[in-house]
Amino acid sequence: MSRRQRQFDQLRDLCSAGGVVRAIDLAFEHFVHFGRDDEIIDMLARAIDDAGVAGRARHRFYELCASHD
Repeated sequence: MSRRQRQFDQLRDLCSAGGVVRAIDLAFEHFVHFGRDDEIIDMLARAIDDAGVAGRARHRFYELCASHD
């Protein structure tokens, strides 16, 4: 399994387990190495909505989206 796939799987697992903030931080690293991935953006957006995360996490998510347009 490739590193890219392992990170994607970890992001998915974090989102499913409620670790959205950690998933956002990992997504920054993932995007640096592999470029923007709209599937990850969508996954994080759904997780944020489902978890009703605090404003700081939403702000961090918006930073992620803006930094890799």
